[in-house]
Amino acid sequence: MMIECLKEGVSLANKNFQLVFLRIAVTTICFLSLLVFLGFSIIAAAVYLGYDISHAEDLLPHLIKNPLEFVPRYIGLVFLMASSFIFYLIFVSMIMLYSLAGALGVLKNSAVNIRYKFSLPSFFREANSNFYRLLRLVNVALLVCIALLFVLIAAGGIIAAAVHGFSGRTPLKVFFSSLVLMSLIIFSAIIFLACIMFMVYSAVVSVIEGNGVMDSIKKTFNFLKMKPQAFLFYLLLFFMFIALNVLFVIIEIPFGMIAAAPLLTIMLLLVNAVFQNYLALILWSSLIVYYIKATNHPVYSATYEI
Repeated sequence: MMIECLKEGVSLANKNFQLVFLRIAVTTICFLSLLVFLGFSIIAAAVYLGYDISHAEDLLPHLIKNPLEFVPRYIGLVFLMASSFIFYLIFVSMIMLYSLAGALGVLKNSAVNIRYKFSLPSFFREANSNFYRLLRLVNVALLVCIALLFVLIAAGGIIAAAVHGFSGRTPLKVFFSSLVLMSLIIFSAIIFLACIMFMVYSAVVSVIEGNGVMDSIKKTFNFLKMKPQAFLFYLLLFFMFIALNVLFVIIEIPFGMIAAAPLLTIMLLLVNAVFQNYLALILWSSLIVYYIKATNHPVYSATYEI
């Protein structure tokens, strides 16, 4: 079933290949917004620091005698740059989540209706319909991840204190402390990966089922409980895409070594963007197909034969 879902996920991605160019457009907007959000603060910093540099001969001796005056003098500049960067991250997160909401909606409609054809109006309609649902879901997931992070930090502190309590530096203590540290790192990595998988499947469930946050989380939990193979399918996709990226980098290296070829560099960046976004599209398409088939979605069996 996994290989079958992967094949159909590739077909679904090819059917909606326009989403790749939409994702590239979103990436371009995010890059241009960086110039808008941070450009003003950088220009302000350059003007302000340029004035200080021009008066460095009078300013530096005074600041050396009173270094604490650096703080009130530049605190406004630091606050301006930090707030600009925070607003940039918020804007980028919102626009990327909005594009993901539209893409998932399009893929879901295309999976359950063989006659569905991609269009920009349908993309924006799905984005408007799914955005706030996914936003609430992401907020809940972030709160859970933060809580788990604090639990892991507290557990690590307790374990470190317990290990430190043993007297001496015997080989047994060194072995035990190393074992505990490695176990904590591996356990944290597993928890982190499990949270990422749960968030991804929750987004898929939320868009397909059209439910609220708690209902989506409950259905995701029940789905993963009934179909533990879903974790294996996600890992299959994850490691397969890592392998494809490594292969792409190996192929790209000889072209990147060609000197004095700016046009080739731009072409490589464009090809890399298309390739990465195409892989992401296949990932979401495969997960949507897998969930619909695994749950025997009623619309799926009625209108989309596999």
